[in-house]
Amino acid sequence: MRWPLRSLAPVALLACLACQPRVPAPVYGPWEEGLTLAFEDPSRPQPQRMAERLQLRVARSTLAPGTPTLVQLDLTNLKGRMSLLAKHHDGGIDLVGDGGQLLAVVLPAHFPEVPGWVDHGIEFRVLGRATWGSAAILPATSDPIGVWVEARTPLGPRRRTLYLPNLGGVETLEERNGAWIPVNRLVGRGFTDLPAFKRP
Repeated sequence: MRWPLRSLAPVALLACLACQPRVPAPVYGPWEEGLTLAFEDPSRPQPQRMAERLQLRVARSTLAPGTPTLVQLDLTNLKGRMSLLAKHHDGGIDLVGDGGQLLAVVLPAHFPEVPGWVDHGIEFRVLGRATWGSAAILPATSDPIGVWVEARTPLGPRRRTLYLPNLGGVETLEERNGAWIPVNRLVGRGFTDLPAFKRP
């Protein structure tokens, strides 16, 4: 018994599609070593806004096939400096201690397909995708389409954060008197190297 060629076409098409290489899932956090991001609170007047500017730098990144696994983030402002460890897994990002203990869930595994999650009493809900209105500061190769996430705390105001691939949260809005006010925004992006360490 012979199968007509037109009957085999759909089967062949499905087989070809199944063999196509899969595009890696986006990483919704900074992970490239040397990447340096600057953030400001637009609700503050100048010069206070500039004085309180926060710089985030990817100091170290352990890369695995497809996605980064462990990323050291150095945060600096005029008041001091601190380091955080971010563990990436299955599209999620956890903040972990030096011993690997979980400190906080920034994004859950399989983000943004997960509709919501709870961490430390804060309820998070994925609102949907949107294009960032301030994407002009990014290079042309950056993806300006991100995912909005709303956070509800038992006592404080609601907050909404837009996460972009390879950058993380680029803008946060806070609900104040029925209006959404930007309280954190990415204002600078570049790559910096640490000063060379000279041994005596």
